[in-house]
Amino acid sequence: MIPLYVNGCFGVLHAANGRRGVLICGPLGDDALNPYRSLVFLGEALAAAGHPTLRLHYYGLGDSAGLDEDPDKLQTWLQGIAAGAAWLRAQCNVDSVTVVGVRVGAALAARASCDIDAVDSLVLLLPIGGRRFVNEITMVAQLLQRVWKTSNRIDDGRWFEAHGVRVDHPTRDALKTLELRTLTAPPAAQALVVDATDAPGTRAIVERLNELGTATTFETNEQLGAILHDSHLAKVPHTAIARITEWVSSLPPAERDANSRSTRTLPNEQREYQLDLGVVREEPISFGPGDTLFGILCTPAQLANRAPTVLVVNTSANPRFGNARIGADIARHLGEEGIASLRMDESGMGDTAPSSGETGAPYTEAVTSDVSRGVAELHRRFGGPVVVLGICSGAYHALQAAFCDTGVGGLVLINMERIVWREGDPSDEARRPELRPTRYYLSHILDLRSWRRLVFADFDVLNLLRIFGVRLLRRTVAALDPVVGIVSGGSTRVGQVRRSMRRLGARKVPILYVLGHNDPGIEELAEYFGANGKYLRQQPNVTFSLLADSDHTLSSSRVRAVLIGQVTDWIRRAYQVREGAVRSNGEPASAPFEHSHAG
Repeated sequence: MIPLYVNGCFGVLHAANGRRGVLICGPLGDDALNPYRSLVFLGEALAAAGHPTLRLHYYGLGDSAGLDEDPDKLQTWLQGIAAGAAWLRAQCNVDSVTVVGVRVGAALAARASCDIDAVDSLVLLLPIGGRRFVNEITMVAQLLQRVWKTSNRIDDGRWFEAHGVRVDHPTRDALKTLELRTLTAPPAAQALVVDATDAPGTRAIVERLNELGTATTFETNEQLGAILHDSHLAKVPHTAIARITEWVSSLPPAERDANSRSTRTLPNEQREYQLDLGVVREEPISFGPGDTLFGILCTPAQLANRAPTVLVVNTSANPRFGNARIGADIARHLGEEGIASLRMDESGMGDTAPSSGETGAPYTEAVTSDVSRGVAELHRRFGGPVVVLGICSGAYHALQAAFCDTGVGGLVLINMERIVWREGDPSDEARRPELRPTRYYLSHILDLRSWRRLVFADFDVLNLLRIFGVRLLRRTVAALDPVVGIVSGGSTRVGQVRRSMRRLGARKVPILYVLGHNDPGIEELAEYFGANGKYLRQQPNVTFSLLADSDHTLSSSRVRAVLIGQVTDWIRRAYQVREGAVRSNGEPASAPFEHSHAG
């Protein structure tokens, strides 16, 4: 796999020598997180069959350039698809291009292909139109508001924001008109449409393509639906991938038209292996055992004096850029402040080598080891302390790495649901009803809908009482832990965690601990450190922050901006980063910092 950039769009080329290229267009926003790993395996399978395959992130999303505030995004996304097809022809010497679109990416792929001569075939997977997509992500955003009791607006009169997509009204309105069932021109000569079920909407798409003269084959594959499960549960649909590869390989070869506008050689600046964002530069790198791990190194033009470097690790099994691409936004903002960073994919996640696994797991010792490898890579390149930043399960692995690796010189722990994980523990999703903080339930006392659920038996009162009872017991045990340890004649789990945190304090490892106002991590913190983490707050190396109006995935751009500001200010204070003082790239840190593993 070869990472690169086309017109500012991040992409990965699965190289091959065939004359038919394939361009893979995924979904938009957070809808793109869950199927990401499956598309890596699709790209590998197509390349193994001889088809050079390019997976491309849309401009303004993922690891590509672009901002939320950019206007006319739909046209930009369509232009990115055209540029990707042109790049395949110019750089991989292919005669024709097959475009694969997933979910709303199918509608984008079909619409863009209408204007690209090189495209002679389409593969549409789980296809939906723009209006349905906007409606779906709106419902997701509304559900998040109710679940987390936030007041973040989906539409403020100018901007629409939901499920990792933030666009202006013209883009939202244009997206709603993007429909496969209302195409007015044939997008390609042939098409393969694959859905998990024989849905009427998909049948209507197939009928429309046939009406337009596109010879369309429709098939169902139950495996395909599994790519939409949460990223750590999503399964690679091998039978669907095999069928797609077989269909693409069966397509007839195309004659290269020397006069086609798609054959023009792209300017050199469009064939970049680095992304120049002005103040910062981004470079994809491979590292770790056999270079199997992957990351994006974000380096400022000048490094601020005394600044640490920052390692941003995966949340769940999502790719490194994270929900609403917060990983990329954090890295680029820090870069503007003179702070270098690496956002990485651990084993089985994002763009790590396929040999590292099909599906990453949120909690494993292997992932913690990968985090330490990321720390070592940053230390090798820059020296100085390395701050590890993680959200949810990423925070857990950041903390575990710090416990055993003295190369970790700081921690940013955001919405950490687990302080301790043991093999066989239930997933966070299974625990989530029990993870809601007590204050969440108390805030519902005056909620009429909650009382209606209670009256109409849609509320498990006994389970709620059980949860409160368990919490009271755990908080009591946390408060009495020293006595419990003496009486039991051994070390308790609470005591072990507290000693580990005190050792970080003795090492003077700065910690920024951030929790959303209703986050499940509030109860986990209380279990080990008392209500509101009072025993941990006593450590001088720990800074606490309660993030107002936040849901667990930080879906609001306003909340993310507040968080990024807090992280930046904390780094400046904790490491005494000098305002305006910089050092050249590659210059060793002012003080040596050893990287080793504690026993």
